[in-house]
Amino acid sequence: MIYLDDVWYEYPNGVLGLKGVSLRIEGSSFVGGSTGSGKSTLLRTFNGLIPKFYGGKMRGTVRVEGKVFFIGQNAEEQIITSRVYDEMALPLLHGGYGIEEVDKRVKDVARSCGMEDLLEMETSKLSDGQKQLVVIATALASGSDILALDEPFANLHPDLAKRLIRLISKRTVVMAEHRLEYSEFFEEVIWMEDGRVSEPKDPPELECVRGKPGEVVVRVKDVTFGYDRPLFEGLSLEVRRGEIVAVVGRNGVGKTTLLKLIAGIYRPWDGEISVKGRVGISLAFPNYHLFEKEVRRETKMLEVFGLESLASRHPHSLSFGEAKRVAIAKAFERDVVLLDEPTAGQDSEFKARLLRVSRELGRAVVVATHDLEFAECCDEIVKLR
Repeated sequence: MIYLDDVWYEYPNGVLGLKGVSLRIEGSSFVGGSTGSGKSTLLRTFNGLIPKFYGGKMRGTVRVEGKVFFIGQNAEEQIITSRVYDEMALPLLHGGYGIEEVDKRVKDVARSCGMEDLLEMETSKLSDGQKQLVVIATALASGSDILALDEPFANLHPDLAKRLIRLISKRTVVMAEHRLEYSEFFEEVIWMEDGRVSEPKDPPELECVRGKPGEVVVRVKDVTFGYDRPLFEGLSLEVRRGEIVAVVGRNGVGKTTLLKLIAGIYRPWDGEISVKGRVGISLAFPNYHLFEKEVRRETKMLEVFGLESLASRHPHSLSFGEAKRVAIAKAFERDVVLLDEPTAGQDSEFKARLLRVSRELGRAVVVATHDLEFAECCDEIVKLR
């Protein structure tokens, strides 16, 4: 059980994250709300990250009965071992379980999550989505009483996400998510707005704005590439100026890898890639792209994306969703824009703005995404297998 009574929290930079929140949570709860509304802040109070790690000022009562396993928005920050099996086993070993019981639990959870083939893999070689899957599976195997999940499915294929939801929603779990279709699997919906609990709202439907594509600026021709083995062979695609191309497919098929090939981070084993113009890229974790002390120094595109209110903030003081927006805006300073899971942590209003800005600026945009609703609004969908 989780109990909060009149909880207020102020970050060290003076931003109020929670404003008089009172809640009682005993089953499975879905937490919705716009980007920056306080969802992540709420979850961080459950295991003491707020205020013990983040600092700041907090008052009110937070009482949690049981052990909490918290999953943040960047799985890479939570993985500490070099092998998937070891990652899942570690919390159990720390909890005093015997080797045989640990082995049984790890394999049972891996089987229920459909990830038996990952157990012997090196964690450093996993895709972002596979890393997210490993962290979720570790939480399920850990024996923790309460799961607190912050946007856990942003990097996962929808079919896999629904499979995992059916597993976690049978437990005491609090999950913050923007994809409201997942709320039907939970007993309760909590809605956050401006740091307060409020009445749930129906988000606006995503309007698809079509563009007028121009000349070809990205050409991928008969490309073969992989790591230990080929990810794809003979892959070809073209992207025109003013066009948005969505790259979709299950986890680990090479969506992010394709973006990195177009950006020149990787070189293909075979085939050709040509790009006209400068390339901007925003990978799944936004803080990899943010280096300045103030947001206004990161990019000149703040007004275009409606981010003026963040101008004086330190980039690393932003919520995941806010930082994601800044990193995306920064990528749009270039002619060819490559976006990895750009709708993660984003509400419907920003998704609509992203489509509109892409059209108005006439950029060539390639999006790797599991957000199939957003993909349907793109000019072309490329499915990797």
